[in-house]
Amino acid sequence: MQQMQSISGITTQIQATSGQVPPPLVGASVSVVDDRVFVFAGRLVSTRQMTNYMYVLDLHTLEWTRHIPPPDSAKAPRARYFHSANVYKNTIVIFGGMGTTRMSQDNLCVLDDVSIFDISTMSWKRPTVEPSLFAPRPRYAHLASVIDDKLVVMGGQNIENAYLHEINVLDMTSWEWIHARTIEQHVGTYRSIAVAAPPGTRLPAGTPPSNNEIPTTRVTSPDPMTAISPNNTGGGGGNNDTSSSIYVYSNYNFTDVQRELQVIRSPLGTGATVEDCTHAMSGTLLPPGLRFPSGHSLGHHVVICGTHLSPQLQTFAIWALDLGTLAWSRIETGSIFTRGSWNCGTIYPNKNQALVFGHRERHLMEDYNHRQLNFDHIASIDLEAFGVYRVPENTCSTLAQEMGLSLLNEPTVCDFRIVTSDGRSIPVNSAVLSQRWSYFAQLMETRNTRQRPEGTTLRTHSLSLPYPYPVVIALLQFLYTDHLITAQQYQPHILAQLLLLADMYDLERLRSLATHALHQMLNMATAPLIFETAALSHQTSLQVRALKMMIAAKKMIQQQQQQQQQQQAVAATPPPTMIPMQSNNTASNGTTYPSTTDNAFSRETHQRLLQQHRPASPSSNFIQRSASVSSAGYFESPSMGSPRFPMPSRSTTAHPQQHPLSPPLPSPSLASANMPNPFSNPSSTSPVSSTSPDLGFRHSPSFSSTTKPLVPVGIDAIASQGSNTTASDSDGGNGPIPATGTIKKKKRPFLSSKFAKSFAS
Repeated sequence: MQQMQSISGITTQIQATSGQVPPPLVGASVSVVDDRVFVFAGRLVSTRQMTNYMYVLDLHTLEWTRHIPPPDSAKAPRARYFHSANVYKNTIVIFGGMGTTRMSQDNLCVLDDVSIFDISTMSWKRPTVEPSLFAPRPRYAHLASVIDDKLVVMGGQNIENAYLHEINVLDMTSWEWIHARTIEQHVGTYRSIAVAAPPGTRLPAGTPPSNNEIPTTRVTSPDPMTAISPNNTGGGGGNNDTSSSIYVYSNYNFTDVQRELQVIRSPLGTGATVEDCTHAMSGTLLPPGLRFPSGHSLGHHVVICGTHLSPQLQTFAIWALDLGTLAWSRIETGSIFTRGSWNCGTIYPNKNQALVFGHRERHLMEDYNHRQLNFDHIASIDLEAFGVYRVPENTCSTLAQEMGLSLLNEPTVCDFRIVTSDGRSIPVNSAVLSQRWSYFAQLMETRNTRQRPEGTTLRTHSLSLPYPYPVVIALLQFLYTDHLITAQQYQPHILAQLLLLADMYDLERLRSLATHALHQMLNMATAPLIFETAALSHQTSLQVRALKMMIAAKKMIQQQQQQQQQQQAVAATPPPTMIPMQSNNTASNGTTYPSTTDNAFSRETHQRLLQQHRPASPSSNFIQRSASVSSAGYFESPSMGSPRFPMPSRSTTAHPQQHPLSPPLPSPSLASANMPNPFSNPSSTSPVSSTSPDLGFRHSPSFSSTTKPLVPVGIDAIASQGSNTTASDSDGGNGPIPATGTIKKKKRPFLSSKFAKSFAS
């Protein structure tokens, strides 16, 4: 019998590293740049010797190499530990730490120097920092963050291990310390993190947007081509002032954990303010006490990870803070971190992953007591499956996007027509489509190079696409603006088909935008549609998140039905009744009491009363159950901002009906398909079988019925038949243009229907 796999087993993977693995170190820095990890300096556990070595891990091959600088490189920084290392553009900025004096290795000292490691040349640089009154005092175990070409250093400890209450700002364009101010809090690497707010983050003082769905946009214009949605999911947006803010989170007193969150606004100038947001933090659970935490920003979240030690549990924990709502959520990793020694975490932004280094055969408490970091194994956690991911950035201004929509709506500059499956014609500019759609450019190149036997060139001015008008116009709006900005594009079924088109035509920008939009509108009503779409478009992270939403919905329905059954059973239970009987048993005071034989029920009377008040037993089939969960007939989604769904009226009679959580299929093609119910056991058919919904993609765009199609038919990964379409040439004749090339077959989705079956059951 095949063992059922947990969701944490899918989102988390542990692998062994190879090559020149760094030895166990204390106080080393870990930085991720592109697809490489850089580990610098630290103290050797075996000999207690300080080092200044640089180790580099290739995240594709998981092979370590000890880097040797080229001959023209500047001298490497002094050996140290508990320093700071921040990524700035294509460099790593090293500041401070604790080292040894030049006279003796036994004499410790704290440092205040700045060094630069250039990633492009893999060499060291020593910038000349001008003396300044704002220069920081030497320190170690401090916090540092980069904002707007500035390095912000705060807190830390001096040689006497006393906390330093100051913030210093280094301008990395002029290499001069330009600002300093005091802070009241004790901040350091043992208890605190400092993370720069990503651009576009709304501060807690403002009204946060919904985290689960995109608000409905009122369209004043009847033409969806000119209606711009105010909620642009292309990134950016929001309050620009938040780009110069730092979130400082601290936890201490680990027996009775105390948590603090301060937002330092405008730390680069004299008008810097510190806002205490401790009481604004929320969540069903709050993070436990994390020792030596590390924090990083990813999208609109701050990811914090660290060692959690308690009498009951010793593990490595990962949590995420939504910067829009200040709500905490736990990143579930199962039990993988309860075994072995895991003690160093960072973020891999290119893959939306958290990376944790350790050794799966060592003991956590033993290594923690020595402050030991191990790099023999690496665990990767998919954060996108928990709604934490890098948001697509804006590629142009709002004005440029509006101009793109205006150009699409201007037929005088169009020289080509797109014909939809419902017979509607859309005028377009072929130069714009060729520049931004490689598939269309290939077709146009084939058209221009193909000639008739007489030597005259065949010119075609129309292309038939086997998709309905709403889908085609949404695709063209993206091609003209490079964004999803209209109300037409934000309909769930339109987004689902745009994601499939992005996968078919390899439109990476459209794939990221559509995936982000579907993440934002994921709730109980849209979860089945998003699950199917993610499976067909190979978006495993989105698929896992939709699956978790459906599982949570199923559990909620079951709990509510159990409560209803208990309430009905209590209401149907008859109260205890005393039946007066005539009796001659009379006390001396004249009071009459029923005798034992007079007070007893007969067996027939007892059975009749039980049958009269027995509640109707619910059906064993989950879909056939009928219940009412509230007087209003609605229940709330567990995800914030999700809509409410009507439930059937109260009834004690079970009868077949559609499941209350089965949403109406949004598109005609989906409505005609046999969508599997996510809350019952699905069939063992693969998500790419012929019985799955086609989502409106049955035919490929083609110029001729004699040529092979270039896109998949239905939900299969390869096309087999073309559509009967023709291309009209300039001289009025019908000239077919062959469509060359094929779309390569995609791999089977990571999560199949068998996998969904194991969770839905």
